[in-house]
Amino acid sequence: MKVEYGKTGTYFYLVGLILMAIFIPTSKFGLSVSQFYLLALWLLLGINMRSLTFKSLFHGICYNVKTRFNDFIHNKVAVVMVSIYLLHLLGLVFTSDFQYAFRDLRIKLPLLLLPMILSSMKPLSKKHSDTVLWFFIASVFFVTILGFVKYLRRDFVDVRELSVFVSHIRVSLCMVFSIFILGYYLVKRRYNLLIKGLIVILMLWFLWQIMLWESFIGIVIVSILTVSILLISIMRNKNMIVRISVIAVVVIVLLSMIYYLYDVIHRYRTPEKIIVEQLDTHTKLGNPYVFDTISYRIEDGRYVGMYLSIDEMINAWNARSDKKIYSIYDDGYGSLVRYLTSKDLRKDAEGVSQLTDDDVMNIENGIANFNYIENPGLKTRIMKIMVAYDNYADDRDANGSSVFQRVEYIKASLNIIKENPIMGVGTGDISVAFNDYYEKSNSKLTRENRLRSHNQYLAITVAFGVVGLIWFLFSMIYPLFADKKNINYLYIVFLLIMMLSMLTEDTLETQIGVTLFAFFNSFLVFTINSDTD
Repeated sequence: MKVEYGKTGTYFYLVGLILMAIFIPTSKFGLSVSQFYLLALWLLLGINMRSLTFKSLFHGICYNVKTRFNDFIHNKVAVVMVSIYLLHLLGLVFTSDFQYAFRDLRIKLPLLLLPMILSSMKPLSKKHSDTVLWFFIASVFFVTILGFVKYLRRDFVDVRELSVFVSHIRVSLCMVFSIFILGYYLVKRRYNLLIKGLIVILMLWFLWQIMLWESFIGIVIVSILTVSILLISIMRNKNMIVRISVIAVVVIVLLSMIYYLYDVIHRYRTPEKIIVEQLDTHTKLGNPYVFDTISYRIEDGRYVGMYLSIDEMINAWNARSDKKIYSIYDDGYGSLVRYLTSKDLRKDAEGVSQLTDDDVMNIENGIANFNYIENPGLKTRIMKIMVAYDNYADDRDANGSSVFQRVEYIKASLNIIKENPIMGVGTGDISVAFNDYYEKSNSKLTRENRLRSHNQYLAITVAFGVVGLIWFLFSMIYPLFADKKNINYLYIVFLLIMMLSMLTEDTLETQIGVTLFAFFNSFLVFTINSDTD
């Protein structure tokens, strides 16, 4: 039986949920404060504050804890959700590094608190639950506006810096979820044409920002969910013409995406044919050119080693920059050569003279391609992956590429799992296990790049073995089958977004990631009144 706390108490509770929604893409500190605020409400709401004494306060808190914990413990879905945290507590049995373990438990506290609190509070009305989601969308939009200002100013070295508060990956997931919330409102809510027009604009804005931020996983998730929703919709439509039309559109879009990917890679790999007789042999200063198509790679459809006058280029560079280069082995040489190539400039004094001051600053900051700053997006992301692939294929050096670092993390995870397949290494010994593997395998990864799985399923298996993975998967999908009321569009979409993201991210290993998951996983099940839609 829920504790009654009236209209005023409901507004206090609503404020706490709104604060959580606002701070997920903006502030770690704000999230911590919001959770303690919700915990305080959980303890206090329902107590008569007008004639309050210490004794009545104590009894009121005891009554609230007893009643609300009883509501929680009798809610099977909530208990199963919390079991993810209990799994980490159980992992202490196999732990030797308790300092790391307790830090991990502190980060993952939302997995315990949020299902317990939200499952034992009263559901919100449709209006109130929509308000929380609109504040979330507004907060995500605010973050993208700040990032767009940085983009216009070219005030970044890496597109990840466009997310000014928290990890760009977490914000990308927030943008993906916002797109599908807005799509749901577009269909299910009776908004006027102006509001619906704004919703469409917001959806397109978030989609463009995902591509601008080069969030490959975001693009993949949007594509998979959009195709899935369209296919499910046409299966429910009895009109054969509509079915065929939608299937045709889906096929055309998929083929277009495949062709686009092929075309970008083909253009990247295929330089213009060289007509030797038409090549200039000397620079304008009279120095001979070198045409090296063997030692240097192809990038952006150009031979990096074409029109190369090393000494002349280096001398011209040193006259413009304080970051000196003296040989081809110095830091900065590779960035300079590649950057000139990306702007289709010759690697000589004239080419260096055509660089702008911003170009010089970019090269000094280690940016090796003009497009990384001026034209971020899906095409540039694919080009980065191609560069990283060439480096990794040559000497298995994954440093500098998040994609191929993940390959090394997967290798490390699988090797650790082989040694501890059933019960894992425990909650606190994950870091120790990875460090030991990197040392024993003489990994080429630098110290700062020697990270953990970057795959939540592998991270769980490393810590708790196959037994833990099975329970983790069960806890994720159990709410869908435990109660039909939980099977709603927003919850299913959010769960799929999280599960897909966990293939490339250890989402539950950071404060923002674990709070994003724990909050909406609980909010969409316990807080939204199933009778309101």
